[in-house]
Amino acid sequence: MELYRVEQIAEGDYGCEELPEGAPVLCSVTLRGPDGASLVVEVPDQALTAQSIQEGCTVLRQDGSLQLVRPIRTSALIGLGALGILFGRKMPGVQVIADSQRAARYTAHPATCNGQPCPFSYCSPSQGQPADLALVTVKATGLEQAIRDIAPFVGPHTVILSLLNGITSEERLEAAYPGHTLWSVAIGMDANRVGRDLVFKAPGRIQFGERDGRITPRVAAVAQYFAACGIAGEPCTDILYKQWHKLMINVGLNQASAAFGMTYGDLAKDTPQRAKMLQAMQEVIRLANAEGVPLPPDDDVVWLAGAIPSFKPDNRPSMGQDIQARRPTEVEEFAGTVRRLSQKHGLPTPANDFFYQRIRAIEAGWAAQPH
Repeated sequence: MELYRVEQIAEGDYGCEELPEGAPVLCSVTLRGPDGASLVVEVPDQALTAQSIQEGCTVLRQDGSLQLVRPIRTSALIGLGALGILFGRKMPGVQVIADSQRAARYTAHPATCNGQPCPFSYCSPSQGQPADLALVTVKATGLEQAIRDIAPFVGPHTVILSLLNGITSEERLEAAYPGHTLWSVAIGMDANRVGRDLVFKAPGRIQFGERDGRITPRVAAVAQYFAACGIAGEPCTDILYKQWHKLMINVGLNQASAAFGMTYGDLAKDTPQRAKMLQAMQEVIRLANAEGVPLPPDDDVVWLAGAIPSFKPDNRPSMGQDIQARRPTEVEEFAGTVRRLSQKHGLPTPANDFFYQRIRAIEAGWAAQPH
């Protein structure tokens, strides 16, 4: 990704010769890269004017052309759960979208992260103004309400990123706000939340990109913003692959933790429960391949071998935490999605059938056994 700052724009010098008829007026544009090196390129004046590229702007240089990168200066976040706290705490001036009752609860019990306070500013949907970036970190069960609540914060150039688990939230956001959504996934964190208190060892990172794999100015803008915030961000040209890889992880770790009450330490042990988890992950790999996404056959064991040792062994994946707190789970986004799409390809899903039925039974049992 070639990002530059426009240092100077000068009209081309044609000397005594007139510009040939029909030839575009060219400008000499001096660019400065992140390493301090300068570069001079010839760019049609019309192209600069059409994008309002001026001295001081940041541009993306691709295939010899310049594209304006609109900097992200303002941000909004909806969903102050584990991911909202984990990443939102690093976003200066972020507006947390919350109605008055929810904001009062958050204010009465401020969030902490590894024992450190995480102060946030709250803004109700009725008072919202367009932001450059809207980060959606609600649970899947709260997405429809979140889509309605972010409406005042979405302007002509707002970029929407969803960190929801699963592979369906971007389609739903894009249907509501066409042309605003980047595909994204949060990976590599082991955050454990109890109430408003978050504890983690691995801080994670956000992978993001255009659905079709292009590197665009808004991808570049998000990369710049995350870097400035100290958030580990990774612009991707294969974001669908990354999302299916994360789905494989969630279908395994989250559902095993929810169904069997397992911690990360438990998930590392060679048990029948782990074998069931691996079977469910293999079902995702086969489905991804049928959908045209080339997850390798050993994607599950390779990832587990590298990732599990980095997690706090006593922590639990998010769905395991949901079961402990008796919160609605995201089993529909995991096993539910795998079962539905697998039917289309005629693929059996015995492990995901098991997890779906077991987790739904656990949820149904809460009504009969109140706190």
